[in-house]
Amino acid sequence: MLDFGWAELLIIVAVAVFVIGPKDIPNVMYGIGRVVRRIQYIRFAVSKQFDDLMNTADLDELRRGVNFEQKRDAAQIAQESEEDAEALQPVPREKVQGKNDQ
Repeated sequence: MLDFGWAELLIIVAVAVFVIGPKDIPNVMYGIGRVVRRIQYIRFAVSKQFDDLMNTADLDELRRGVNFEQKRDAAQIAQESEEDAEALQPVPREKVQGKNDQ
C-alpha cells in the first residue's frame, strides 16, 4: 500500500524528533495509535453493516420466491398434476395390439 523504504522512514523519524521534540514523541505516537485503531474499528463496522445488508437482501429475494410459489393458482397446480398423471398412465392392451395388427 505505502511503499516506504528504510531510508524514508529514517528521514520521517528524524524530522519528527526535530519538529515535535523527543519528550512529546511518545504522546504523539499514542495519539496516532488511537486514531489508527479508531479508523480500523470504523472500517470493520462499515463492512459488517454492508454484509448484514447483503444477507438481508438475499433473504428478501428468497422470501419473494416462496411467496410467489404459495400464491400460484391452485387450479393451475391441479391441472399440471392431472396432465402429469395422464402421461404416466399405462397404455391399454387393446391399443397396443391394434397397432401390431396393422
